[in-house]
Amino acid sequence: MTEKSKVRKPASSWTDYLYLVPAVLLVAVFFITSIIYTVYLSFHNWDGFSPITSAGISNYIHLFNDPNFRISVMNTLIWVVCSLVVSLVIPLIFAIIISKSSWLTGFKNIFYFPTALSATVGGLIIASMLSKYGIPQLFAFIGFPNLMQDWLAVPYVNTFIMIIMGTWQGIGLNMLLFLSGLKNIPASPIEAAVIEGAGVYHMYTKVIFPLLKPTTVVVLLMSLVNSFKVFDSIWVMTKGGPYRTSETLALTMYQESFINNRFGVGSAVAVVLTVVILIVSYFNLRNTFGDNNYSA
Repeated sequence: MTEKSKVRKPASSWTDYLYLVPAVLLVAVFFITSIIYTVYLSFHNWDGFSPITSAGISNYIHLFNDPNFRISVMNTLIWVVCSLVVSLVIPLIFAIIISKSSWLTGFKNIFYFPTALSATVGGLIIASMLSKYGIPQLFAFIGFPNLMQDWLAVPYVNTFIMIIMGTWQGIGLNMLLFLSGLKNIPASPIEAAVIEGAGVYHMYTKVIFPLLKPTTVVVLLMSLVNSFKVFDSIWVMTKGGPYRTSETLALTMYQESFINNRFGVGSAVAVVLTVVILIVSYFNLRNTFGDNNYSA
């Protein structure tokens, strides 16, 4: 190697970072400034037409005294808990069952198909199936006329129906993530456990599940964020009704902002929702990665 080649510098320079400028500007203009403006608006009153007036913390006081907001918080928590449990357990079971199947590709396509549908389309399908001319009509035909009703109009029952619909659409993607995690597990720990005489139960609880922890974290965070911000499927199926009993925080934010024209209150809901998501995500990530199990 010549002396000239030893002192040669790499071709990259600060000008390479210019390629990042458009993305940085987009994030700064359409994301960061939107957050700042939403926080600002949450302390003001505005109907979208009149001048903006200061409101102090009255929008937040109104929220926490509003029974509809409390119902929305309760529904959101129900969505979060049910979605986390179902979105973790069912896809993991399916992934374990079909991981050794010779029909693996076919099963992947079947389970992933609902994920390819938008939440709006999925909501329309379920709403049509549960209308009086769908499954309830079938119940009446086989001798159960009391079940012939619009189940999406029954308070709180409709919430669990919509949770099942959302889970149905998310199972495929989560199952693929778990399949990928199972495939990437090194063979040596499993072989060592077999040599030690570990049974199926201990094999999964002591070896496989701990090694699946990074994949589980990804699925958990995706399910967590999606359950907090669920909107389109609820809007298509019930619009938050009847009597706003199936609203979640995302739907309340839309209702207050664009239906009631109270953008200050809607922004306050957005701020509360954002803070809750940040807190939950922070503690979840800290508890997961705080022990530095994945550090080099």
